[in-house]
Amino acid sequence: MFRTTLAGLRAHKVRLVLTAVAVMIGVGFLAGTLVYGDTARAAFYDDLARAARNVDASAGPERLPFGDQTSGFTETSRRLGFDDLDAVRGLPQVLRADGRMAERLSMLDPDGRLIANFGKVGWAVSTPGDPALSMFDVAEGRLPERDGEIAIDATTAEVYHFSSGSSVNVIGPDGRQVALTLVGTFDLGANKRFAGLSVAGLTPGDMRTVAGATGYAEVVATARPGVTEAALTAAMRDRLGAGPRVLGGERLRSIYATAAAKYVNGFLVVLFAFGLVALAVSVFVIANTFAILVAQRVRELALLRCIGASRRQLFSSVVLEALVVGLVASAGGLVASAAVGWALLVGRDALGKSIQIERLVVAPTTVAVGLIAGTLCTVLASLLPALTASRVPPMAALSEAPVEAAVPGHRRLRLGGAWTLAGAGALLIAGGTRAPGFLGVPVVFLGAIGLFAAAVAAGPFVIGAVTAWAGWLPARLFGAPARLAVQGARRNPKRVAATTGALAVGLALMSLFAVLLATTRAQSEREFDENFAVDYVVTGGFVFNERTPAIPGGVVAALHGRPEFAAVAGARSDRTDVDGRPTEAWSMEPGALGTALRPEVMRGSVAGFGAGDAAVKGSLASAVGAGVGSEITVEGRTLRVVAVYDDAPSTGEILLDWSDFAAAFGARGPDSVLVKAAEGVPAETSRAAVDDAVRQEPRLQVSSQAEWRAKVTETLDRQLLVFSALLGMSIVIALTGIANTLALSVLERRRESSLLRALGLSRAQLRWTLILESVLMAVVGAVVGLGLGVLAGSAAAVGLIRQYGHGYPVVPVGQLALYALLATAAAALAALPPARQAMRTTLP
Repeated sequence: MFRTTLAGLRAHKVRLVLTAVAVMIGVGFLAGTLVYGDTARAAFYDDLARAARNVDASAGPERLPFGDQTSGFTETSRRLGFDDLDAVRGLPQVLRADGRMAERLSMLDPDGRLIANFGKVGWAVSTPGDPALSMFDVAEGRLPERDGEIAIDATTAEVYHFSSGSSVNVIGPDGRQVALTLVGTFDLGANKRFAGLSVAGLTPGDMRTVAGATGYAEVVATARPGVTEAALTAAMRDRLGAGPRVLGGERLRSIYATAAAKYVNGFLVVLFAFGLVALAVSVFVIANTFAILVAQRVRELALLRCIGASRRQLFSSVVLEALVVGLVASAGGLVASAAVGWALLVGRDALGKSIQIERLVVAPTTVAVGLIAGTLCTVLASLLPALTASRVPPMAALSEAPVEAAVPGHRRLRLGGAWTLAGAGALLIAGGTRAPGFLGVPVVFLGAIGLFAAAVAAGPFVIGAVTAWAGWLPARLFGAPARLAVQGARRNPKRVAATTGALAVGLALMSLFAVLLATTRAQSEREFDENFAVDYVVTGGFVFNERTPAIPGGVVAALHGRPEFAAVAGARSDRTDVDGRPTEAWSMEPGALGTALRPEVMRGSVAGFGAGDAAVKGSLASAVGAGVGSEITVEGRTLRVVAVYDDAPSTGEILLDWSDFAAAFGARGPDSVLVKAAEGVPAETSRAAVDDAVRQEPRLQVSSQAEWRAKVTETLDRQLLVFSALLGMSIVIALTGIANTLALSVLERRRESSLLRALGLSRAQLRWTLILESVLMAVVGAVVGLGLGVLAGSAAAVGLIRQYGHGYPVVPVGQLALYALLATAAAALAALPPARQAMRTTLP
């Protein structure tokens, strides 16, 4: 039987190739998801946690960064001594180490004005002593190599029009200006430490003399090969004592990435969920192929029974064939997945939206999972077909009955399994939608896998009726070929269910990913609009011990007249007490609450906001026990709380009507102007418009979040392309699955095609019969697949929405309709080669 199995593989090369292709598709999708996910994750961390690149352990300030809105090295943090770097370098666990200095540094723009953002000056950081541990990448030029040179972050250089070779003035520790020569710019990634602030790179010498550094803000290290992060972290903690905070590299990268974009954990969870779906698809594609192969080999297997093969030998023969094919094809699937991943990255490079990486990340675990899962899934998927093969009666070799009649069925088993899987899937989906945050996404995906499997198991029992419904109109429009296509589909429900199932699973994947991707895009855009409620704030500059000067009316009018802005509003703020709690009150010009600048209201409403009303920030409401409908006192005036808000275009905690604010703090013009850029306007364009409007008032200061928002948005947009790429992979799965199962189906139907030709069906009519049958299967598969995919995608989207806070799943109807049309056209095209082969059949 072993020799017979190998001889069968050699004799049926087409069948072998089609089987191997099916396994390669499944393994390729699984391995491709893992490879592409690892690659995207590495790039994600490179953008959002560039400062922790190649870092296995870090010693720094006592408190973690990002504890408040300043998000950076603090002036009060303990500095490590210069000798601490030598102590770390002396550890046997350390391969390389470097010290990072970081101090506040006031920088002036080319017009001599102080560069500050929201009242805060920028930072100076030391150039890396070891390039492998640099916290930034060189964008243009080079880094300073001698004292008197400076490099600045690329955003500051672009906004303030610094050019290489020009002079950059900074203010030293003694208050005097120091002129430095600009030699290059660098890219910090989406680093929350320095969000919106200027950053200067100086030599270690200038860090001491110009920036006043007295020690290291952070010492980072890379472990020697074979040394774990935990071991290195423990060694550094023992060497440096209890003062500094020592963290492992993975923990540090997670902190940085989450601070820059708090949804990084959800990104990783969703990638894991995609891996689960990929594994399920692999099992289905392989099992579907073996079921078709066993069906078409009924007489061959029965003949082996006639000449003495036992049931156990037939069972072992099919399993052995699965083992050989699975092992070889799994290796091919790994190679194919790497090629597809590389092509996806190159394709994205061509669109100018590349993730900044130099190679694909192919982890050893991915190779192991691909080989083991592919081979194991192939063997497992062959068990039921192998059991079916072992039950083929010997007389089937002489029977002229259809193959379905010769093979014992499993009606009760399939129906029972379908109901069980459907119930388990529904329960998992319901439970996943109630799970907190992103944790429910894998649960929902497991439930979706259960529903997919239930649909596949129940397919042979319902596919006939569904196909008859779908073929009612074509049978009346296209005559005999269409009627034969419908009758053929109804007469062979197992074959049609197997072929339709491949298409349904592919379309379910496509629609699931499409719904999840559309929801993610919509929610991320909404979240950015809320978290970055204002892009620019124009203030009167720094005035010590005096009230901030009012903004000239001409500047406000000039900003209002610019088309680059979606909303512009004058605003005021002042310190006050609310029930004995010091806080900040603020107000915007009348009508501003009807624009994009309105705060994110959690409870209540600001519609009709007017005199006597107040809206309070959630933190203040909790502190003073205020809620919608309660009354609070501000500067002796009793106001009614009509709303509680979260994110807002001001740091103030209580919003007053413009007239109430004037009555409480005096009538005067706005002391700041809040500006929201119009959708689609690049950050550099909107910044230039703001600068142009305030050009005649040199004392005014422009604070900006637009550049920081653009940086984070760009990073997250690149990661959303990961899901687009996975969607593209699912399309390839669907289309290849259609072609593969149709080809196997035609191989099985040679006798049937010959009989139709003998009964008078012309070659053209036979071709049309097979094409129309494929189109009918595509329509049925589209209805089932899109329905299941939208259901599972919407349920999975609930997990995303729970994390974001509010909203609804987004169903891209037009995109899904396009997928249905694409699948139908692909089915028709995939049927052409098999139909052409069937046209050449003759009666035996």
